[in-house]
Amino acid sequence: MELNEENPDVLEMLRLQLSEFEMLQSMYPADSEIRVDDKTAIASIQNCVNGHFSYEYLHSRLGFSLQIFPENCKTCVELVCQLPHEYPAVHPVVFTRAPNLSRATHSKLNEALHDFILGLPEGEICLYSVIQWLQENLGQYQGEIDAVCDINKGALPKQEEDTVFTRLWIYSHHIYSKFKRRDIIDWAEELKLSGFSLPGKPGVVCVEGYSRPVEEYWHRLRRLNWKKIAVKEKEVQDIGDDDINKYRKFHCFEEKVFDARGGKGREYHMDLGKLYEFLEQHQSGHIFHTYFGVEGRNTTQTS
Repeated sequence: MELNEENPDVLEMLRLQLSEFEMLQSMYPADSEIRVDDKTAIASIQNCVNGHFSYEYLHSRLGFSLQIFPENCKTCVELVCQLPHEYPAVHPVVFTRAPNLSRATHSKLNEALHDFILGLPEGEICLYSVIQWLQENLGQYQGEIDAVCDINKGALPKQEEDTVFTRLWIYSHHIYSKFKRRDIIDWAEELKLSGFSLPGKPGVVCVEGYSRPVEEYWHRLRRLNWKKIAVKEKEVQDIGDDDINKYRKFHCFEEKVFDARGGKGREYHMDLGKLYEFLEQHQSGHIFHTYFGVEGRNTTQTS
């Protein structure tokens, strides 16, 4: 669900978020246990619900992470929580970071967590239930760590070597939300991925890098609320121990804007001719037909 800025209940949702976060802070008082993404966000949300400024000017979102320690093993899982303004009327965006879990096991953990959250009733705060679920269920996913983790010596399992380069071409019906746009960029930077995003209608995202972080990125992205989102093309190549930068078509991750034109409401569209030119510059012109079903034409071509 996209933000509905005319929803009169959203201020009540924000009040519930602040109340729930205050409870979590009392449960996890140490700075090492809970970390807020933006320390000014809480004050901004509080000022908004107190009527100091209109909701349409609220540009902050409550996001934080918690360190969850399973029993009998000196490792932890980080629970990342990012709350849409309409939470708890909609589900929160929640995922884990678990560098000591294998790719397959971590994927199973996040899938099971996602299924659990989908089974919770909307309209009720649920983060404490999510934390409880993790504490009660992490054991079955920690088994492989326990088998190789010498607690007395603090030895950690050896990380799997990732030798596969992956590039995903993702298509969305639209990308308008300022929070989605921020997540798209921040997650790519966090996971050391390159590529670009194109907001508007339609929305386009390209990410490339080692397979594990690319798959983690896609797992997070598709868990957001979308009208439609899909991988249009996936490129995979085993590069062994070769330099990954030789295989990148993009040197960093950035949001691109090509002469945005307004539509109905908050809709806007990009100049697709300039998108095609950009793709051509990065040896990816073929993907235009994959996305839109027609051959690309640059802005200098005439019909």
